[in-house]
Parts: sequence; C-alpha cells; structure tokens
Amino acid sequence: MPETFASRYCCAPPARYNGHRAALEGEFTVSEQVNCGFIHAFGARLLNHADNAALPVDVHDFSDAINRCLLIDKTMFIADVLDCDASVVVCCRPEGFGKSMNLSMLRAFLERPAVGRAGRISFADAQIWDADSGRYRDEYACYPVISLDFSGAARRGAAVAGVVRDALSGECARLLALLEAPDLARDKVRHIERVARGAASEDEVASVLGVLIELLEIACDEQVVLLVDGYDAAWLGRASARGASGADPAGLLDRVLFDAIAAAGHSLRFACLMGECPGPAEAALSLHGCSYYLTTPLSTWCDRWFGFSDAEVQALLNHAGREEYLDDAREWLEGYRFGRDYCSNPARVIGFLDRGCTAPVCADLYGYADCLSKVVAGWNLDRLSVLFDLLEAHGCAEVPLCLGTAEPDVSPDDGMWTALYLSGFLTTDMTEEPEHGDRLRALRLPNKELRQALRLVIVEWFECAAEDIRDVDAFRDGLCRGNEDTVKRALSRILGDAGIGETDPDKPLPYHLLLQGLCFGLPGYANPASRRKCGAGRWDIQVFPTGAVFDIADTIGMLDERPLITINMMYDPDVDALGLELLAVQSLLDIERDGIDEIRVPRPGVGRMRWGFGFDGQHVATVCQRL
Repeated sequence: MPETFASRYCCAPPARYNGHRAALEGEFTVSEQVNCGFIHAFGARLLNHADNAALPVDVHDFSDAINRCLLIDKTMFIADVLDCDASVVVCCRPEGFGKSMNLSMLRAFLERPAVGRAGRISFADAQIWDADSGRYRDEYACYPVISLDFSGAARRGAAVAGVVRDALSGECARLLALLEAPDLARDKVRHIERVARGAASEDEVASVLGVLIELLEIACDEQVVLLVDGYDAAWLGRASARGASGADPAGLLDRVLFDAIAAAGHSLRFACLMGECPGPAEAALSLHGCSYYLTTPLSTWCDRWFGFSDAEVQALLNHAGREEYLDDAREWLEGYRFGRDYCSNPARVIGFLDRGCTAPVCADLYGYADCLSKVVAGWNLDRLSVLFDLLEAHGCAEVPLCLGTAEPDVSPDDGMWTALYLSGFLTTDMTEEPEHGDRLRALRLPNKELRQALRLVIVEWFECAAEDIRDVDAFRDGLCRGNEDTVKRALSRILGDAGIGETDPDKPLPYHLLLQGLCFGLPGYANPASRRKCGAGRWDIQVFPTGAVFDIADTIGMLDERPLITINMMYDPDVDALGLELLAVQSLLDIERDGIDEIRVPRPGVGRMRWGFGFDGQHVATVCQRL
C-alpha cells in the first residue's frame, strides 16, 4: 500500500494585505478581485459550451478536451507568446493552474499536421482567431512542433534518465513521418530512428534534440516550435535521484534540453517551458547566453492566463445552473494573487463543480496535505508553529522569496517559504518589484481549502506524535469536560512520546506549542489562538466554540454545551513537586489577573473554562476552573 499523508506519520499597483477573514472561521465570500478593484480587467468566454459538454476532469490536453469538454477561453496566451521578442518563454505556476493545458493549446494552434493525418483543430470561436484583425491566423498550423513532457521525472527518483529517454523516444517516433525529404542527411535520420526504437546510446539520446530541430527545419522549410512541460521536474527530484552512481539528472536534462536550445539559434520560432521553479531555467539560459522571458507568480506578464478569474468561475457556475454557489466557490477556492490579478485554482474549481458544488471533506484534502508534507520535507514543532501563525486571523509571514538564479545565502527556512509559495500553498499580495529577491513579502493562505489542508497536517502530526492515539483523544475529551486527572495522565504520556523538551530543556516554548497543537481538532471548537508573540511571558491560549463543522469526524465527542476554553502555562525546571503544583495554580490565577478571558462568550459557547498548566521539563501539573 503506497505511503500517504494519512499513514506516513504513524511511523502592479501597490498591493495591500486583505484582511477579510473572520477571526474564528477564516471565512470570506466577497471576491478578492472586487475588494481590490481588479474585476474590470476580466472577461470570460466559454469554449464548446454545448449542453452535453463535460467538465475537463483530469484532462490536461487541449486537443483531447476541445471537442468534448467545457473550457475557459485562454487562447490569448498564444498571442502573448507569439508577440514575445525572446527566443525562450518560461512560465512558472503551481500545479493545477493550467500549465499543461496552455502548452497543449499552443501545440494545437501552431502545429503543422503530418501528411495523411487528422486535420486542424478549429479555433474559429476562440478569442485568438479574430484578435488584432486576425493577424495571428498567419501562424496557425504553420510550424513543426516538438512537444516533450518531463513532468513525471519528479516522481521517478533515480529513474529520471528513463523519463527523459522515453519522452525523446516517443517524440522522435511521432515526428519521423515529417522526415521523409530526400535531401536530409541519412546518418542524422538514422540517429532519430535509433532513438525512436530505443536502441540509441546515452550520447545519442543526449544530442538527439538538436538533430531533430535541424532536420525538421530543413524538411518543413519552417522554423521549429519547442514545447517542454515539467522542465524543472528533474531539479525538484534531484536530491532523491542521485543514486550510487552519483549521476545528476539535472545535469542530464541540461545537456539534453538547454544545450540544444542554445545551439538551435534561429532554427527555433520559440521555445516555451512550463514548470514550477524559475531558478533552473534562469540559471541555465543565462549560462548559455539565450534570450528569455520569465514569468513567475509575481510577474504581470501572462498573469491572467493561468488560473480562473472570478468572472470565469461565475461563467462556469452559470452554465451549470449553479450560480447560487458563487460565494462558496470564492470562500473555498479563490485568493491566489498572480501579478495584478486574483484567481482560483482551475483544477480545484473543476473538482468543486464535479462534486456538485459541495465543499470538500477530509478525504478530498489528504492529497493536498500529502503534497504539503513533501514540500517541507519533514515537520517538527518549530515548523508546525509557522502553520499555527498562518491559521490565525489575518495570519501571514514576512519573508523574502528566493526566485533568482544565484541565492548562495538562502537559509533552509527561506527556501522552505519559497517552495511553499511556488507550490501554491501560500500566496502574497505584494507582487510589485519581482526582481527584488531580498524584499520581505507577506505570505498568506489563499483560501479556506488550504486552511483546512494545513489544519489536517497539524492534527495528524500531533495524533501520530503519541504512541497511542487514545491519549490524544483522552486529552481533548478531558480538556472539554474539565477532567484534571484525565488531562494530566494523557499529557504526561504524550510528553514522553513526542520528546518535548529534549532539545531545549530550559525553554517553555515547546510545551506551549504542544498544548496549542493538541487543541487543533478539538470537537466543536475553532482553531486555537495563541498570544505567545505578545511578549512579557504571554503563554496563554484560547479556543472558541464554533457552530461551523468542517467534516462529520469533527462532531465525534462534541458536547452540547461548550465553554470558552482559556489555557495558561508556566515553566520552571528547578521546582519540586509542590512547586510544580503551585506553578499550575499561579498560571490559572494569572488568567483572571490579566483579564485574558474578559470577553463576551461567542455563540454557541456556554460559560468559561480556565486551565492552568505547570511544567518542570519532566512532569506536568494541571488545574481547572469552570465558571
């Protein structure tokens, strides 16, 4: 059974931050575009909007989708690429934002069909057809196109070389029909044939792309278009891909791809590379002296051709007769900022429509949580505390985004933030001056779906940090019911299992983070809020009752009458057993002294419950007061 998130742990204009989220639930239903005045920039046009057109669920090829699926018209992306002066266009966006669909759309528009094969795909109803008095029609079905997909390389580890070889072999076989001109060099044609049959040497595979470009230009008497999906996949998986041989798959892809692009010169009409990380392409293209245009999620160029605008989501809902679910779609899916514009993840919008416009449940988000864990490459309490902060109302992290070619001083934490941003788990409204890599940008969670995915990561980590999940259940149940002995016994066992205090035995922070983390997933309660960053020894936590339930599992153990829970703690490694009990009592008294819970209890809460905890590095004392 493959390892999954659920099983692993058991072993532009000046941007402004948008604070539209309710303190308890993190909900926002007004469009980000409307709030920031960008709605005028969007229009929406549907392609193939017949009544029987299906949604493109798990369909990423434009040629496959255009005749049977309902599509958003993004064809003006073709115009932007054709108008670009650079010989190489690099587009970087997170997974699910239409990179593969846009790349295959370029191929469908530009590729010259082989003799005796199916005819052209109609673009007569698309925006590109009549744009600028129809001048883009001059390049319609005009070029030989090489289309390579390396996106599987990140999942293949040490087999990256096989992914590269298979992609080149398949494309050589597909294009052999165009290489029948009598004036082509026979030794070079045989080179292509050997790669197509899988009989070529490693050197022949590494050099075949340049040969293929050369022969196609001669045979078709036209420049060649090169399209590459997942160009950065070998870099994404390079750490695990270095085997005992020490081979570097990124170096292999550099020889196969970028050497060929640099050598091709004017033989290429252009090359378009799609991926998530801009650094590898920027470094390689700069080293080879190639002219290129790079667009990242910070860039304004092509910003509206990746992701669905508010108007486009509304058009899809209107077509499905589900226009009343627009606010739900905004709340769960919108909030990403690319360049000047806000958008939603197309794959998630299509999934939302395919589910009948129902909100996701835990099972729908395990894949998201799994990907998140892979990006971070291992959680600990410090890294989890970052998620705690992001899940606070208006939570954000001010960090630099290291997107450039040379980042010698990038810390592991800064690299983690950049990876989370490029993977689509975080976004920023501060997209101006993208060239300034050292500028601090406020990263935030884009929408409720990501908030719930991150919540799942936290809940799962703490449940699996305990050797027996029943201890976590006992802690949560005892906390809600005011049972001091149950909470003390369960927390004592969890402290030992999780190794809290082993690395920083003289610091209270790990104990506070443990208490806060265990309060995520408390049945009938919102995410816990902490004031640990307020200074002056503030180690208090509050958990507010809520009527909003994300998943049916959240109702297990939920009480009818739920008080506002306030937790405070004190830490002293030098106290004896009596002193430990006094620490807990003093932390409880400080709740009243500091007026921590002097607020109106929000509905559906009933009353207040105060908890005091004392820690000495090895033991815990608890005391509870119900008001």
